[in-house]
Amino acid sequence: MDSTDHVQGPTRRQLLAYAGVAAGAAALGGVAFDASSARAAVSWRYPFDREYPVSSPFGPRPVPVEGGSSNHQGIDFAAGEGVPIHAVASGTVVTAGPLDGWGFGNLTRIQHDGYMSWYGHQSSIAVRVGQTVSAGQYIGKVGSTGVSSGDHLHLGLSTGTSSSFIDPAPYILNAPKANDNTAPTAPRDDDFRLIKSPGRGAAIVGAGYFRALPTAEFESCGVALAGEPIEGNDRQFDVWKAIALQGTAA
Repeated sequence: MDSTDHVQGPTRRQLLAYAGVAAGAAALGGVAFDASSARAAVSWRYPFDREYPVSSPFGPRPVPVEGGSSNHQGIDFAAGEGVPIHAVASGTVVTAGPLDGWGFGNLTRIQHDGYMSWYGHQSSIAVRVGQTVSAGQYIGKVGSTGVSSGDHLHLGLSTGTSSSFIDPAPYILNAPKANDNTAPTAPRDDDFRLIKSPGRGAAIVGAGYFRALPTAEFESCGVALAGEPIEGNDRQFDVWKAIALQGTAA
């Protein structure tokens, strides 16, 4: 289905992210909100594990191909066919296939807190409607399906659950790239642990999820959501991390 009827409430992972943002902002002396509404800050990711040039920015442009738009509602990345695409933020998949009335071909849409990301022209899709995904998670591959002049990723960003588009560039282009924190395709949201070691610090782990907690404020949020930490040496910490990223509860 291609509607937002499957959108669910925030997961424990999202609650942790919001709590961490609040704690970090408090440590810095304030919380920043979007100018148009009080949306919580989102932890953004770059959609690839390496940088690709933007071949078409947001806004007015010459029509690149018959049926294309002269007012580009997203940014295009010049990545080749089959390049893995990663979610730009955690959220819930609301579309995983062609969307009637749009020229995006194979399209994935992910609902985030206050935003929705759009990934158009994919050669293949690796997620399903209703699935919860993590920031940086693999979701599909670049292609040229739909109205397209060649292989690329069209990345759109809209507000709320609507199709009111904003320029993704300020949020995405300088965001961290996908790395070894990227979750596999079926993370669980109901079983998290706080782990800690002298040299590694603290981190939240779950099946398919790892997130380091860089400050004492973040750690206190982790304790509130996941309980007291499991403490061990640095080697044990690394083993716990490896187990979690393989998709097994630590």
